[in-house]
Amino acid sequence: MSTLNLNRVINPGSVAVIGASTKKGSVGASIIKNMLAGGFKGNIFPVNPKYNSIFGIKTFPDVEDLPNDIDMAVIAVPLASVPDILKTCSQQNMGGAVIISAGDEIPGGLREKIEAQIKNISQKTELRIIGPDSVGIVNTALGMNANLMHRIPLPGKVAFLSQSGAVCSAVLDMAMRENVGFSHFVNLGSMLDVCFADMIDFLGSIYEVESIVMYVESLVDMRNFMSAARAVSRVKPIIALKSDRSDPYSPTCENDIYDAAFKRAGILRVKEFEELFDCAQFLAKQRRPRGARLGIVSNGSGIGVMAQDALVEHGLKPAQLSRQTVISLEKVLKEKWSRTNPIDLSRASSDNQYIETVKICMNAPEIDGLLLLSSPVGAYDSEPLARELAMLLKTSPCPVFTSWMGGLDIDRSRQIFKQAGMVTYETPERAVRAFINLYKYGKNIEILQEIPYRKDKRLEINRSRANQIIEQGIIKGGRLPKHLARDLVASYGIPVGDTRVEQDSDYELNIKTIRHKIFGPVIRFGVGGIMTDVFKDFSMSLPPLNRQLAVTAIAETRISKVFQGCKNIEKLDVALLEELLIRLSRLVTDFPEIKALDINPVLVKNGQIRAVDGHVILDKTNLKSPAHLIISPYPYWQETTFSIGDDENIFVRPVRPSDGQLMFDLFFDLSPETVYLRFFSPIKKISKPMLIKLTQIDYDREIALIAFSGSSQKRKIVGVSRIIFVPHQKKGEFSIVLADALQGKGLGKKLLWHALVCAKRFGLEQVWGPVITTNTGMLRLGQKLGFRVERDPDSSEYKLTIDLEDLDKV
Repeated sequence: MSTLNLNRVINPGSVAVIGASTKKGSVGASIIKNMLAGGFKGNIFPVNPKYNSIFGIKTFPDVEDLPNDIDMAVIAVPLASVPDILKTCSQQNMGGAVIISAGDEIPGGLREKIEAQIKNISQKTELRIIGPDSVGIVNTALGMNANLMHRIPLPGKVAFLSQSGAVCSAVLDMAMRENVGFSHFVNLGSMLDVCFADMIDFLGSIYEVESIVMYVESLVDMRNFMSAARAVSRVKPIIALKSDRSDPYSPTCENDIYDAAFKRAGILRVKEFEELFDCAQFLAKQRRPRGARLGIVSNGSGIGVMAQDALVEHGLKPAQLSRQTVISLEKVLKEKWSRTNPIDLSRASSDNQYIETVKICMNAPEIDGLLLLSSPVGAYDSEPLARELAMLLKTSPCPVFTSWMGGLDIDRSRQIFKQAGMVTYETPERAVRAFINLYKYGKNIEILQEIPYRKDKRLEINRSRANQIIEQGIIKGGRLPKHLARDLVASYGIPVGDTRVEQDSDYELNIKTIRHKIFGPVIRFGVGGIMTDVFKDFSMSLPPLNRQLAVTAIAETRISKVFQGCKNIEKLDVALLEELLIRLSRLVTDFPEIKALDINPVLVKNGQIRAVDGHVILDKTNLKSPAHLIISPYPYWQETTFSIGDDENIFVRPVRPSDGQLMFDLFFDLSPETVYLRFFSPIKKISKPMLIKLTQIDYDREIALIAFSGSSQKRKIVGVSRIIFVPHQKKGEFSIVLADALQGKGLGKKLLWHALVCAKRFGLEQVWGPVITTNTGMLRLGQKLGFRVERDPDSSEYKLTIDLEDLDKV
């Protein structure tokens, strides 16, 4: 739904506990006891007609007897009575409710009817619902422990989300043992209303949350989920364990599609529960590694080799020690070390040498992370060393984590690290895996934020011909005859030859798309021919694809290693293959009616590509493009042209990731005064993170229109207008900047007008923006377009506001 009212549910100042009780073992008693034990900083209002007070707190007989404007309710009564309670909660102006009730005692059909009533109430009243079948929620900063779990989480900056109450309890139990803290613990239960997307959006906006860890069983509204995750993962790590219930032998295995979706959203997906917790522990106690160069220090050669082997298994090697680091270590260790990384100190004579080695390594610029290993050799006592390290490691400029191996004799040493807030694992392999996972997350985000070269060209396609073929195919039953299938893909620039062509080739490829019920169109690329489903060498990707995404999809396959040439096989023109994927992506983006499309085989001979056969299945749908996609595509409909001044032609289109350099050039064309009026501060240069933010946008969340002057070969940005949507409020905030040379020629009025027209088509009802008092040109422009100009009482600025229903009157 949205983040609407979620602040009142997750950060409440007052909580009603409906079904509160003193009866030992009851749900109501557990909730109220946990709220009190947590030290909740707000007000608690128990509700139960059987009590005048519960644990010394005044108790109300019914929900309707409560004061108005209580932020949220925790409901611990039979599910059948929940709908009536929710109606009253809404009338009392509550923000939402956490429903503990599961309804297991109710027959399936009746339970579904009750759940439908609950969902309907939420949608009609804006009352936010977590659950039913939730074990509750926790906000450690508020001391709000509104849950059934037997422990209270330690404070921290990691938020944990889960559909499973059992997983919540298990994670909390392990967290207490490992001294891992959390900011929030939220069990979403049945997700009749509040879902993962809503929580990601909300937690992404909170300063107290630095990372999000999730256990996922199923997802709803994938487009909303992808939009939220892609926005938040760029600034906060998101780690997910997704349970898999799909058929691994299916050619379109849902598990593989989830992998592709999570990767596209910037989410690190882990495969095991242990892995999920290990990442959570690392994020809770350490900063993410900036690179993959791991230093390893051990008191024995064997355990150092174990860590090295774990790195190699992930395709990495230990950090190469610099000459300066080796010289520094020589001074401390003399001849008593391995002279390489892993640093083997099995011949070192004292704890001091271990400590001095750690000091050198944690400050070495060639080391991105440091793993400290120890095993109980002979009469070795690791506890004094652990105490010294626990103090030292708090000052480390790089992430340092430990694996103190052993059983009962080592437990005390491990406990010292845990109490000091250090990351420690029982085995080197687990430690290395957590480090590599978080390094890979950072690498994936770097790839997502890469500013691509301007390679993508405007595709020449025959959309009207494709539309004719699809309409004709649906009338005739859905499966296209082979000649029409060839014509359809050819209309988008994908030539398919005659099946009678001699199929002599160096190797065969396959490109297939299917329309998935959750993910919409999915593109599969890999080995083709009769071996397609034998070798299982393929990648999954989600349209829309650009050049960079096509490159990634190809590189993820093993067959791609042949594309550079191998023995008698010539090098492939990979650019043509990339374009083929992009064109196919555009075809399934434009036509939701395509249920399946299979180009198999695609023959490769002497470095040349030849598609031999194509099969297309169509299916009538009420969805209009791009509503069938889970990732918002480039909105071609926002493109326009107009003239200003002395017939100077201006081309306007939405921003693309490849516009980074042009946006950079525009900034240096602006005068210091223009920069100050736009950014409200004297910015001297535009940083890469700012450039990424300006060019890599979610088209579902923002309108960003660029105005170009000049010919298509020498186009230059002369203006940018943006409207950033306020989440789920049908409002947006505008901004506009023009090159100094184009100011006063009417460009600003036409550019902002077009942005407002686009915003109205999106369903926005109001647009506003702040304007500094000295920006008289912007104030005049706003008045010409029909904006109301008001002084903002909270600042020294003006606020310009326009109701889009009045746009046609201007």
